[in-house]
Amino acid sequence: MVEKWNHFSVYMWAGPGTIRINKVKFPGTAVDEKVHMEGGLRIGARRLKEMGYNWAYCTYNWGFPPEIEHEDHEYFKRTVKEYHEEGLRVLGYVQFSNTVFDGSYLTKRWYAMDQFGNKINYYSGRYLTCPTDEEWKVHLTGIVKEIVEAGADGVFFDNVFGSWFGFRPCYCDRCQKQFREFAKSLSLNVRGIPEYLSENEESRAYLIWRRKVLWETIEELAKLAKSINPNVVISSNSFEACLSKLAIMAGVDLRNAFEVQDWVMIENHQLPRKFKGLQIFNTMTYRIAHAHSKGKPVTSVPYMLGIGTDAVYPIRNYLQGMAEAYANDSVMVLKGTEYFHDGKWTLITDEKFEEVRKQIADYHSWFKGEKGVWKDCYGKRTTKIAIFHPYDSLTFHWERTYLPFFAAQHELIKNRIDYKVVWDDFENVEVLLVPPIFEKSEMEKIKDFKGKKIFLGYSPFENEKIVWKETYERLAQLSKPEEQLYLEQILSLLNFSAYFNDPSWRKRMEKANFLFFNYLNYCYVFTHPFDAQELIELVKPHQPWTVEADGFIIVSSFEQNGTLKIHLVNLEDRQVNVNLVLPKGWHVERIDNYEYENAFVHRIYTVKL
Repeated sequence: MVEKWNHFSVYMWAGPGTIRINKVKFPGTAVDEKVHMEGGLRIGARRLKEMGYNWAYCTYNWGFPPEIEHEDHEYFKRTVKEYHEEGLRVLGYVQFSNTVFDGSYLTKRWYAMDQFGNKINYYSGRYLTCPTDEEWKVHLTGIVKEIVEAGADGVFFDNVFGSWFGFRPCYCDRCQKQFREFAKSLSLNVRGIPEYLSENEESRAYLIWRRKVLWETIEELAKLAKSINPNVVISSNSFEACLSKLAIMAGVDLRNAFEVQDWVMIENHQLPRKFKGLQIFNTMTYRIAHAHSKGKPVTSVPYMLGIGTDAVYPIRNYLQGMAEAYANDSVMVLKGTEYFHDGKWTLITDEKFEEVRKQIADYHSWFKGEKGVWKDCYGKRTTKIAIFHPYDSLTFHWERTYLPFFAAQHELIKNRIDYKVVWDDFENVEVLLVPPIFEKSEMEKIKDFKGKKIFLGYSPFENEKIVWKETYERLAQLSKPEEQLYLEQILSLLNFSAYFNDPSWRKRMEKANFLFFNYLNYCYVFTHPFDAQELIELVKPHQPWTVEADGFIIVSSFEQNGTLKIHLVNLEDRQVNVNLVLPKGWHVERIDNYEYENAFVHRIYTVKL
């Protein structure tokens, strides 16, 4: 679908608001103001277009009070005008869940409250807003209206998850009342919003309610935008919507996202690289998202360690991230902003990063230029191997479900076996891998599948093939007691209170990469205890071709008019020797190859069947 979408986008936070918010988020750090002021204007637009981009996410509303933010709105109008003149389309940024605590916002009553009656930090100088507050919703309505009327081509809701620091509900009286009424409608008797998440009725009701509140709000705002201009596109930041329970806590569900929005954008920390001896990649994200996309664009902006930590990346990492996305029929949104490089905040459009921009432009020329490969490198996914996405079991039983689900994908990728993720469409699937499932609706889906099934660690049915059973049962014995879950939540609140409110503790915690390692507590971290070989031997016969390689390669395949397209993406920083083994009678017609510094990054085999 990449060739049909023609959507190549950049995160491009620039202008006076971005200069100001960087100083609020990270006090005492330097900002290259010249680069930031140029980035959202003609010079920035030209440099983005030269790299091969045609969409930009640009900031309208960082959450400052209107008496401060007025200059940002005027700058945005100029951004729209000058970007349009240079051939780029613009999504206007809406700060969906927090504001800067300053000026006229000091007296607002729309702030979220924790269970102790305190406002909830979002970085320094900002607080989360209550998702049910009517004044806040009216405020969002006004921002959306202004963005569309300024001539923007789209509206982008950032931070819809609220806090990515952990479980941070609003406990105000209104939220408590609405939650209890909702739980009662489900015939669930609850005391109120839970203090921590567990596998109980209160937690289940909260997760369903939070998801409902979030997506009803986005849907209302989307309808408003399209009532003003039917051609406006809608997107939001589905932060870590695939590999982390942070998204689940916040109600960020891809099924809703693809229903309400024109495309999905997933921000995460999976830019391809080696980290602590592990190979990080983003392929699982793209394939999970495609299970729900129904043909809508799948995009992701992958970071390394995250905002405040990342300098401009080595060129090869950008190329690998882009190639990995394209090989998965998806788009990598370029992180063009929020780099802390050589002691100051800067943008990818800075003159000093000309070589980075040139190399990205060169790869885009190979991929989608006048003679680019993209027009005929896709087609229908050919793999017969699939893994079921247990969305509801992940939502309500994360600890019992997530590890086999991600571990199986990890091993298939590592062993260069192509697969897809499925949820409600089992077309052309010969063998289905089924992670632990505990929800009735999912059991019914699996019952309906008539092909070969391999259960990962656990099966709710009798007489089924199960791999990893003993290891899974040992892990199940390590489940955390309720007291530990509660203590972990209290410690999390304490840690973040110290981080945001005590400058001396903040310095110590930043030195230890506190934010990043806190984030890792909620994610699949690219390691697991399962024996891969048994699984690999069971699925290998369902892929008729084999890729042999002496390095880490991402593999995907498509069929177009009787021709097989096999994509290889090299995640090493060196040349990898590859041998493509085909069945008798198949032959390679063409090899398209993109190299950087004498090592291929993206290779496409055209194979005649």
